[in-house]
Amino acid sequence: MKKRSAWLLAPLLSLVTITSACSDDNSDTLSSPSSESAAVEVGQEIINEPTSQAEPITDINPVAAGLARAQQVVDRHSMAPNQITLTEPVSSPPESGKTVAWIACEITCATFNPAFQEATDALDWKLEIISVATVGNSTAILQALDIGADFIAITGTPPATIAEEITIAKERGVGIFMCFDTTIPDPANNNIFTNCAGEASAYASGQIIANKVIVESGGNANVLMINIPDFEILVSQREGAKSAYAKNCPNCTFQELTVTLDQLLTAGVPDVIVSTLLTDDTINWVHIATAGMAYGILDALDKAGLSERVKVAGVGSDAVGLADIITGRYEFWTVNPVPYSAWLMVDGMVRTSVGDTIPGNGHITPPLPTYIVDTAGEAQKILDTPEQEFKGPAMMEDQFKALWGIG
Repeated sequence: MKKRSAWLLAPLLSLVTITSACSDDNSDTLSSPSSESAAVEVGQEIINEPTSQAEPITDINPVAAGLARAQQVVDRHSMAPNQITLTEPVSSPPESGKTVAWIACEITCATFNPAFQEATDALDWKLEIISVATVGNSTAILQALDIGADFIAITGTPPATIAEEITIAKERGVGIFMCFDTTIPDPANNNIFTNCAGEASAYASGQIIANKVIVESGGNANVLMINIPDFEILVSQREGAKSAYAKNCPNCTFQELTVTLDQLLTAGVPDVIVSTLLTDDTINWVHIATAGMAYGILDALDKAGLSERVKVAGVGSDAVGLADIITGRYEFWTVNPVPYSAWLMVDGMVRTSVGDTIPGNGHITPPLPTYIVDTAGEAQKILDTPEQEFKGPAMMEDQFKALWGIG
């Protein structure tokens, strides 16, 4: 049981281990109105804007109008996207022979490895995978520089924890390409060239799950979000959800259950959830912020006799969550395309190598292509893939290659 628990927590712990070491550096950023408002603006533009084909909605009945707006969002995210989020080709094909160093976290980051390998192979580039399980992030970056890397990729790592190494890399002309952090890329100053799946994606994910809950509940959901707001990414997700409920569901309530890292590590989260649900019998939906927090929640609800009353959904499902959709224990999850983010980082490297600007201010926008999985058939379809997760658009590899001029 302990081994399974550790595996399920890995997606969150890969970020937690690093972030907790520099919590003082990040505390101010968490409440920064400038960074949060930037994500809000982007998220609203992507998620809430009606499609050109949609009929305009007149707010005569606010409940009905909100449901209609929520349904539009759900409809746009109910099928796996078939196109990558990029359209701009590079100005010229990249040269072969470049070296990419991928700083891979333990367990979780193995999902990225095949995508990095395929992308670099397509370019006739060399990939060096350096595991932080043995050397740590700081040492890994120095090791990447020692082996002559032209580009360094890393995920979920607050730059404050590797600031000295980033400076050294900048002095040597080697850029850092990131995902799953909230730092704004600014190559000239912080040497960070990309940061996909940051605040904009997290905010959008919060809006997607909230609008789906609004639709499923008929506009009468009392939602408890299980969250660790020490992490900026999860704060952005919370704000996206709050915005959607405020705009589209006048009869909904939304509250956050703040849990701690210690509670997560000691498997104490399910008990806190049950206690909260028993105290407030109006709660009828539970929103799990990330798959790394889901372990034990369903069993705890079953044991407490709460499974019939409370519906559960989450953001960024793993294989275990998909399996529980098949058995009907979860209502739905969104799925995040981790392999796609690897291709985005390599795309940033390609564009940098030919002197092009990276779109979306370093792939901050648009949000990652994600969608809602709410049927057993769709969950099984994903589990039947080699990755056992949503990799991204089915033909994404060919689409990236075409933009790079090598397809």
